[in-house]
Amino acid sequence: MKDALINKKIQLWAAITSAFYIGLIILGIFLVWERKLANLASPYIVNVSVDIFGMLVGYVLFVSTMIDVQKTGINHRYHFYLINVTFVGLFCDLVSWLVDGIPELRIVNIIDNTIYYMCMPLVAYCFWKYVKTVMGVESKAEMIVSKIMTYTLVAALITRVINLFTGMYFTVDAAGIYARSTYYAISLTYAYMTSLATLILIIRNRHKLEPYKVVALLLYILAPTLATIFTMKVYGLSISFAVIMLIMLLMYCVISISQGRDKALADRELAMATAIQENSIPHIFPAFPDRSEFELYASMNTAKEVGGDFYDYFLIDDDHLAIVMADVSGKGVPAALFMMASKIMIGNVAKLGDASPAKILEIVNDQICANNTEEMFVTVWLGILEISTGKITAANAGHEYPAIRSGEGNFEILKDKHGLVIGGMAGMKYSEYEIELKAGDAIFQYTDGVTEATNSSEELFGTERLINTLNIEREIEPEKVIKNVADAIDAFVGDAPQFDDVTMLCLVYKGK
Repeated sequence: MKDALINKKIQLWAAITSAFYIGLIILGIFLVWERKLANLASPYIVNVSVDIFGMLVGYVLFVSTMIDVQKTGINHRYHFYLINVTFVGLFCDLVSWLVDGIPELRIVNIIDNTIYYMCMPLVAYCFWKYVKTVMGVESKAEMIVSKIMTYTLVAALITRVINLFTGMYFTVDAAGIYARSTYYAISLTYAYMTSLATLILIIRNRHKLEPYKVVALLLYILAPTLATIFTMKVYGLSISFAVIMLIMLLMYCVISISQGRDKALADRELAMATAIQENSIPHIFPAFPDRSEFELYASMNTAKEVGGDFYDYFLIDDDHLAIVMADVSGKGVPAALFMMASKIMIGNVAKLGDASPAKILEIVNDQICANNTEEMFVTVWLGILEISTGKITAANAGHEYPAIRSGEGNFEILKDKHGLVIGGMAGMKYSEYEIELKAGDAIFQYTDGVTEATNSSEELFGTERLINTLNIEREIEPEKVIKNVADAIDAFVGDAPQFDDVTMLCLVYKGK
C-alpha cells in the first residue's frame, strides 16, 4: 500500500513536470513565431535555434530518466534537478534574445536575465551533489565542503538580486538592450570554484567508478567550462546551457543506464536466489499423504525478496519425524545463505538417525562456529516425533516457545528451557524435554515475526493475541490454524510495512 502511494506521487510529479516542459517548449516556439525570425540578427537566430534544440533534448532526457526510475528504482534526484535548472536556463536564454532591443519589454528582459544568471550557480551546485551521490562519497571533508557550497550558493544568488539595483553584472538600458557590465566575470566565480571542487572530488575518488564513467563526469566539467570561456570573449553567442544539456545526455547514457543495467542484473540474481530458497523449503501439502498418524502444514512470508527464517520437516526413519523451526539473524541475501547452510547441516546430522535433538544442535553449533567469520547466528527449535507413540523429544536453541494444545483444552505456551543460539559459541550443550501428544493434540511453532508484527501505532501483535487467535476455533485442520493467525496478523498490521519474516508450522497428531 505504501509503495503504491509512493508510485502515485512519482507519477503525479512526473506528469506535472512533463506538462511544465511541454508548456515552455510550446511557449518558446510561439514567442519565436511572434517575434519573426526575419526580424532577428543571424547570431540571435543561431542562439534561439540552439536553445529550442536544447529544450527538446532536455525533455527527451527527462522522459528517459523517468522511465529508468520506474523500471530500476535508481535514485536520480540530483540528475532531475540538473535537467530542470538547465531547462529553465535554456528557456530564459531564448527569451532574452527575443526581447532584447524592445523598450516595452525592458522589465521582462531584466527579470529574465536575472533568472538566467541564477541558473549557472544552481547547475554547478546540483552537479556537485550529483557526483557525490554517484560516487557514494560521505567523508567529513566533503561534508564540510558541501556546507560551504550551500552557504556560498545563497550568497551567489543574493548578488543576482543586488544586481537589479547596482548593475554590476549586466544592465538593460532604456532602449531595452542588454549589456554585460565590468564585473560580469565575477558572476561566474561560484560556478568555476564549485566545478573545481567537483573536479578534485572526481580525481580523488576515481577508483570508485569505472574509467568511462569518470571520463563522462570530467567531460561535464570541461565542455561547459570551455564553452563559457569562449562566450565570455564572444558576445552574441550563447551555447553554455545547450552544451550542458548534451553532456547530461551523455552522462545519462554512460552512468545512469549502466546503473540501471547493474540494478537489473542484481534483480535477476535476487530473483534466482528467491527461487532457490523457495525450492529448498518444503511446500507441498499434504506433506505425507500416505501417513494417517499426523497432519501438518507450514508457511513462510518473507519481509524481503529472500528471508532468514526457515522451517523443515522430514522422516528420519519410518517411525520418526523431525520438525525444525529457525530464525537467522539479519535480513536479505546474507541471511538467506546462512539459513540454507544451517538447514542443510541440521538435516544431514538428523538424518544419520543416531543423535538426539540436543546432540544434533551441539554438532551443528560446533560446525557453524568453526567457520563463522560473518558472526551470524540462528535460533532453532528442533523436535523429533516418535510417530507410533506421539512422544516428541525437543531441544531449543534460543528460539520462541512452542504453543501446545492438549486434549479438550486450549493452546498454551510451553516455556521450555532455552539454550544459546546456534553460532554463538562453540562447545555449547543443550537440554532436551519431552511432550506427550495424544490423538487430537497439536503443536504450533513460529518465529518472532509473528509476535513482533507491528502496526502503524508501533504496537506488537504479541503472544496474547497469538494464543487468542489459535483458540478461536477448535478441531480444525493445521492449514486453517495457520490461515487464522495470518489473517489476524494482516488485520492487526494494516498498512504498516512488514519488517520481519513471518513463519509458522502446525502439526496435529491423530495417533493410530
